[in-house]
Amino acid sequence: MGNFSWPKSLAEKFRAMPTDPQDATWECSTCGTIEPHRFEVEGVAHYGRRQMCPCQQKEKERKEKEQVRQEWIKTQSAHIYSWLGSRWSDPSLAKKTFDNFDATRQPEAYQLAKSYAANPSGTLVLYGTYGTGKTHLLAAVCNEAIFKHGKSSLFATSPELFGAIQQKISRNEDYYELVERAIKTPLFVIDDIDKSKWTEFREEIYFAIIDKRTKRELPTAISTNRLDELANFVGGAVCSRLQIGQIAIPMDGADYREEI
Repeated sequence: MGNFSWPKSLAEKFRAMPTDPQDATWECSTCGTIEPHRFEVEGVAHYGRRQMCPCQQKEKERKEKEQVRQEWIKTQSAHIYSWLGSRWSDPSLAKKTFDNFDATRQPEAYQLAKSYAANPSGTLVLYGTYGTGKTHLLAAVCNEAIFKHGKSSLFATSPELFGAIQQKISRNEDYYELVERAIKTPLFVIDDIDKSKWTEFREEIYFAIIDKRTKRELPTAISTNRLDELANFVGGAVCSRLQIGQIAIPMDGADYREEI
């Protein structure tokens, strides 16, 4: 085989590099001495400085992975509150966090909801009177779960869920794809679950979602004003399944909206 010949452009680049390895050697405070690259051009050794040491390469890879993660989180965050369609989208909920919730009003609910967001399991139930912050905390659970723990979720109020389903029915579209999403999402949140009057159809939808989520051991979080009457809105079988691993937190007190 003949002698290898560098392409002209590369040969010129390498010739411009120092011939003394010390001129291209550098120190990293973490990795220590970083030896240069060695290139031989026409029998003469040239040295090029390594642009990254192992720790810098590792940090670069970490940042690239984090960028991908943040892009995924951004997409998921938007999806959490718009999955039913633009008509039922509520992007303002993405701003509801534990940091901007007044924990002094509901200290027990605040702490338990935050713990639940870190490791969702079973059924979280926030119940009590109007205007005590149940919606805020449920949204905070979704936001904390995705931003800090990378766990995606879907959020819906009961009227929005059935409104979206009814719209698909009126258009002769497959509404069950919404049910499938609710079944499969890692965390499903239903706010104001008692706001939709009972019908046999609605009970069937609730059962399809909750029964399959229970069998798959997927967590569900809900809010209601009337926990003791929940079976009247979702059916006895659904209510029974929601009691599996249930964490029920009362939220009573003055309506904070009156102070706004």
